[in-house]
Amino acid sequence: MANELNHIIVHCRDRRESAAFLADLMAAPTPLDWGRFTQVTTSNNVGIDFADDLVPHDRINESHVAFLVTDEEFDAILARLKKDSVPFWPNPGKSLEGEINHGYGGRGLYTLDPGGTVLAEFITTPYDQS
Repeated sequence: MANELNHIIVHCRDRRESAAFLADLMAAPTPLDWGRFTQVTTSNNVGIDFADDLVPHDRINESHVAFLVTDEEFDAILARLKKDSVPFWPNPGKSLEGEINHGYGGRGLYTLDPGGTVLAEFITTPYDQS
């Protein structure tokens, strides 16, 4: 069997809030609680397990999750961010708030979960692999 990512644990301040935020942005199924985790399942069946009690909150590093989305999905995500006045940026350094990037001929943006610990990236074109 080829190596396939099945799930990843992301540490955050409020697992249910962060999972609901991401699922809403992606129009994904409602997150499910699995013991001490709240899981968002992506369209390719990778689980993002949010945990808020495994690492002390003052020791949580900013995580980064990136999603390749269609142009239509990107438009919908951008519209939801704007509707809810959620900050977004064209880069991981979080400068130029309210703008998107046009890397590799596509579009991209970054936004933080409500707890400020998970930086979600949405891109319409994969990074150049050459």
